[in-house]
Amino acid sequence: TNATIVQAPGKVMEDATIVISEGLITALGTNVSVPDFAEVIDGTDLFVYPGFIDGMSYTGANRPESMERPNNLFSPDPPNDYAGITPEKHVIEQIEANESSIESLRKAGFTISHTVPYGRMLPGSGALLLLKNATHPDELALKNDVSMYTQFVGAPGAYPGNTLGIMAKFRDLYTNAEYSRNHALSYQKDPTGMARPARDRVLEAFYPVVAKEKPIYYNASTTLTARRAMKLQKELGFNLVLGNLQQGWELADEIKNTNTKVFMSLELPSEPKASREKDKSDEVKQLEQRQSEFYKKYITQYAELRKAGIQFGFSTIDIRSNDVKKNIKTLIENGFTEDDALAALTINAASILGIENVTGTLEKGKLGNLIVTKGSYFEDDSQIKYSFVDGDKFEFDTTEKKEHNNRNRNSASYSELIGSWAYAFTSPEGENTGTMTFSLQDGMLEGVMTSDDGSPDNDLHNISFVNNELSFDFDVDAGGQSINIVVEGTVTGNEYEAEASIAAFNMSFPILATKEAPEQ
Repeated sequence: TNATIVQAPGKVMEDATIVISEGLITALGTNVSVPDFAEVIDGTDLFVYPGFIDGMSYTGANRPESMERPNNLFSPDPPNDYAGITPEKHVIEQIEANESSIESLRKAGFTISHTVPYGRMLPGSGALLLLKNATHPDELALKNDVSMYTQFVGAPGAYPGNTLGIMAKFRDLYTNAEYSRNHALSYQKDPTGMARPARDRVLEAFYPVVAKEKPIYYNASTTLTARRAMKLQKELGFNLVLGNLQQGWELADEIKNTNTKVFMSLELPSEPKASREKDKSDEVKQLEQRQSEFYKKYITQYAELRKAGIQFGFSTIDIRSNDVKKNIKTLIENGFTEDDALAALTINAASILGIENVTGTLEKGKLGNLIVTKGSYFEDDSQIKYSFVDGDKFEFDTTEKKEHNNRNRNSASYSELIGSWAYAFTSPEGENTGTMTFSLQDGMLEGVMTSDDGSPDNDLHNISFVNNELSFDFDVDAGGQSINIVVEGTVTGNEYEAEASIAAFNMSFPILATKEAPEQ
């Protein structure tokens, strides 16, 4: 009661009441009768928004173990499970009802996630999950089998192992599925004189895609991968959604001409810092200029795509949930508006996912999915106090907390960490060695990673050091694509043992580091 209710972007009611009963919004307005049996929340100084909708992520899913390389593998034609061609599978098989990412994303304001499965080329179909508490995955499912998820990730040492092979294999599967479906329909209509259709679960999984009853969601973060996905769409004619798009500033016309739907990534690169060198070479100056230009293109593209008339949603597949609001604020500071942001988080996402009739705005008869904030969500110091998912209430602690992990601690608290650490790890690119250096600046931990191979230094972000648990992330450039690497592990004395994970490539690897003795 007495709240500011933001029904949709630009549609606001002051001193209003919203009633939720049996999972639905049953009334809202400024002249609403409150049922006698209702639990009443005083909404003075509170804002009510539609619950946010995540367009594509792995929320709630557990990464299965990759199939081991078979003995005597025939690499031109490996088993489908090894090649990652399993479109007949469903993400619900990977979901754990109590998986921690469900709660994390809910705390960030999201109430629904379009969750896709882990895997390689064709991992399976996605589902719409309600981000609430449950004892079984089926209780979370708002809608199953809503998408076919695919990506340009091949099988190690086997076909299709590279991008060209993946595109060729996809064309082959899709075309064979068309023939198979036509044969099955003809046989169903009149089987006289016809050979019985052979059953093929992989091809049958394509039937609703061929019939344009189910879209294909491509994990296409770069301009090049997005264009490849749109090329396949143009050739084959399926309904396409680009998910996790990070580099779309050159694609506005192509997206509009192909009627492609888009979920932009909410992961943003870190703003580049100028080198501290006094006498910079021309090469260093040019590199810094290119980095600055890339960053500017990246963070302003969201506003530019909106100006071009493209209605997109957001994907959280590569972002930590506690960075969501910070990144949205960065977009708003660079031409995006608050209404644009709210639309991407709610009505745009609902429309692309085909659930605008049940959620995305606050209206009578729609799902009781909403968030309640202390102050406008877009204010720097606002906090989410309540989240309602399918009518279930979740309350969050909004008391002022000391940021014990990075702030308000003296240097003695970080004595184990501050200094230089020699690291080593083996990634798919080979062995890597170098130094990680941690320091304390104005009460905040800062870090930088320097590689022995002479590549540019990488700033470390989101550094947390609590109870000897150290985590951070950093971005690397891989052929023009920004790849985020998350590192989590434990410091024991002068040793750091951790695991580095790359969500974009569905892989992880160990990393070890040893603290170096300070120079005398």
